[in-house]
Amino acid sequence: LFVENLFLTSPLHDIGKIGIPDAILLKPGLYNDEEFSIMKEHCRIGYETLNEALLRYPNAEFLRMSAEIARHHHERYDGTGYPDGLKGDEIPLSARIVAVADIYDALVNKRVYKEAYPHEKAKGIIIQSRGKHLDPLVVDAFLRCEKQFFEIFERF
Repeated sequence: LFVENLFLTSPLHDIGKIGIPDAILLKPGLYNDEEFSIMKEHCRIGYETLNEALLRYPNAEFLRMSAEIARHHHERYDGTGYPDGLKGDEIPLSARIVAVADIYDALVNKRVYKEAYPHEKAKGIIIQSRGKHLDPLVVDAFLRCEKQFFEIFERF
């Protein structure tokens, strides 16, 4: 059930970006401090949106997981992330898993602020983030199935 819920809910991790102005979302280049502060709000907005739905449907476990992912997918394993500065196992497992997938996706796809990176470069960045930004066990799991990540990327 955990994996099924993760599959169903992970696409909602950035739903809070609906509340972020396009001028910030589509900005090429780095954010200034004010813009970054606004962008970080997408975690709170997403959590609150999904949590409202959960209040209406309290038995919908997938909504509980989607809310925790939306809130915590930018936490860092070393505690330097946002919005709550959670560390290690304080971060829900679902959010730790989505963080690796989200970073891989951001790296291998072109963005307004950068070109797409090849798989090997993305993999290297993920390995360098092991134990700092990313949960070491989740990175190890990624490495065991990295070929599947690449195949899915190529297919879609």
